[in-house]
Amino acid sequence: MSLSAACPNCGAPVEFRFDDSFVRICDSCHSAVLRTDRGVETLGQFADLAPIESPLRLFAEGRDRTASFLLIGMAQLEHAQGGIWQEWYAKLDGSEWGWLSEAQGNYYMTYEAPDVAAPAFMALGPGAHIPLAHGGVTRDYVVTELGGATYASARGEIPYRLVPSSTFRYADLVSADGSYATIDYGDPADPAARPTVYVGRQVTIAELQLSGGEAPAPPSARDRLAATKVACPNCGGSLDIRAPGQSLRVACPYCGSMVSLETGAPSALSQRQRVPKPAIALGRTGTFAEGPMQVIGFLQRSAQIDGDWYPFEEYLLHSAAVGFRWLVSSDGHWSYVQPVAAAAIEDIAIGKRYDGVKFRRFQDSTLRVDAVLGEMYWRVTAGDQVRAEDFIAPPAMLSHEVSAAEESYSLSSYLSLADVRAALAQPDLALPVPIGVAPNQPPRAKTAVQVMSFGLMVMLALGLVLAMTAKNARVFGDTLTVPSLGSAVAAAPPPTLGADPLADPATAAGSDVVPAAYFSPPFRLAGGHNIEITFDTNVDNDWVYAAADLVEDKTGAVISVDAELEHYSGVEDGDSWSEGDRSHREMIGPVPAGDYILRVESQHGGAGGAVLTVALHQGVFRGLYLILALLVLMVPYTIVAALANSVETKRWENSTVSASAKPSSGMGIAFWGIRLVFVGIAAIISAFANSSSSSDD
Repeated sequence: MSLSAACPNCGAPVEFRFDDSFVRICDSCHSAVLRTDRGVETLGQFADLAPIESPLRLFAEGRDRTASFLLIGMAQLEHAQGGIWQEWYAKLDGSEWGWLSEAQGNYYMTYEAPDVAAPAFMALGPGAHIPLAHGGVTRDYVVTELGGATYASARGEIPYRLVPSSTFRYADLVSADGSYATIDYGDPADPAARPTVYVGRQVTIAELQLSGGEAPAPPSARDRLAATKVACPNCGGSLDIRAPGQSLRVACPYCGSMVSLETGAPSALSQRQRVPKPAIALGRTGTFAEGPMQVIGFLQRSAQIDGDWYPFEEYLLHSAAVGFRWLVSSDGHWSYVQPVAAAAIEDIAIGKRYDGVKFRRFQDSTLRVDAVLGEMYWRVTAGDQVRAEDFIAPPAMLSHEVSAAEESYSLSSYLSLADVRAALAQPDLALPVPIGVAPNQPPRAKTAVQVMSFGLMVMLALGLVLAMTAKNARVFGDTLTVPSLGSAVAAAPPPTLGADPLADPATAAGSDVVPAAYFSPPFRLAGGHNIEITFDTNVDNDWVYAAADLVEDKTGAVISVDAELEHYSGVEDGDSWSEGDRSHREMIGPVPAGDYILRVESQHGGAGGAVLTVALHQGVFRGLYLILALLVLMVPYTIVAALANSVETKRWENSTVSASAKPSSGMGIAFWGIRLVFVGIAAIISAFANSSSSSDD
């Protein structure tokens, strides 16, 4: 049931549209009007709303999953450490209320969970794991922030007793499945305060399906001024304000004074600093991974490693749709930095895991603010320090920063100089030349090693398949007697098709002398397969020479090969020795299919006869070719692996982890690759030997 009343402070009409709203903010004097059983009373006055650009509107309609809602109220809350966020009150169908929080471009929809028990505030700390049971499910939450806040301003209807300038303590928590929770511990000075738990999840504007709502009020003259420029209270210089309502500090580029924007008028702080000179001008707009963003601030920071301070630079980026992001430059290397949920980070042996990617521990350090220029969304002070850890999985880096009250994670994505210039649409922008290898610089050489290693393995596997599937078919084989050099010889006629292949050529010639030439019976060769002719002899302290012609029966085409075989042995000064080879192989490329005859002429240098065995195989696997191909590939492979080793060595030079925790180098990968190559070669040769043995049998 709606209720209309006059504002107790100014008399203007105020209307409570819903039975279960407690406070209505007077549109005229900004008083918080509380309705009671006896009427209405004022709880005090709120200040004007800070001019924060937002896609949310009072009385806009939307949907959270299956439930529709109406935004009927909003409060602006000021963080105890500086910064303002907005909380919208969503009236759902029925009696339920939702709390829609808006901070730095992120949105969280939560609902009160009265059945959830909250731990004591003093028992919590950033990074602590807290189990909360809600809706029949117990989730593990991580504390991301502990803090305090003050209600600074409000509009519309509020579903609880909201007192202007009242304070409260809170804890923000997230879980690995994306759930979000906040615990309101109330005013620490109120002994009757009891914690209230709100649970929900992070949402996007698109999924809320918002429509309608009040048009934003036209900005006042003060708001218009605040949204553009203010004068430095110290030197009078003009200061651009590009994120009004959200920036708490602005550093004067003229005198170096730090100016507070937390009150109605800018006020100079006692701190003064040197004025840094950024490579990218403040106010510059660029297009990054999340869309167009403007450079509004600049920090010079240092990391303390092994007692020394190493400088780097950070540019604060802002857009109303995304919030705040960072563009970081260290030793001339650039990264685009986005926040990530602490609960989405998993501890593993080598470091952290995020979104299925393993990040290796790289560095522990203390970070210090050295100089500031432009706007910042917190109460930044030169000399501020936090503890930091970095974990890398190039081209990404996961960073963990911890202060006394807050824990945060961020994900850095590497950008080349060309990427930065393209994002800023400044192809001629002068940027420092990169020095060394950045922690998250893409390992192109190492990637090449991995690709080439894969190629080697594929080649080995292919070789093994070819070795196992090679036909190695024995087409012909015979043993013949080799005449001695100077023996009487007689030519034997070639056999004819259909003749007895075992007929003795000497008998056919009608002579007792040993024939000078041997003609095989005809045999069939298939096309498209290589041919191997082998010669084996039993000579000792003797030599054998053989010349063979492979003759095609129809065309008379001839392919000639020869072989020199010898074997000598003896004893000299009590030591035995031997030399020479009794075997010889000749390879012939594929020939046309058809009937062939093998003609062999042979001689040996000793007395009497010598035995020569001639065999012909077809479809023989050539392991030598595979070995040569692998050896050729190993040359660039080793060079690239050495380059990868050099890059990784430079990358880890500034790491603070122990040597045993560092990853294997690119050269180590190369050595493993070489080892696998030779293991593969041995397997192929063994398979080939087994295949040949089976074929001969």
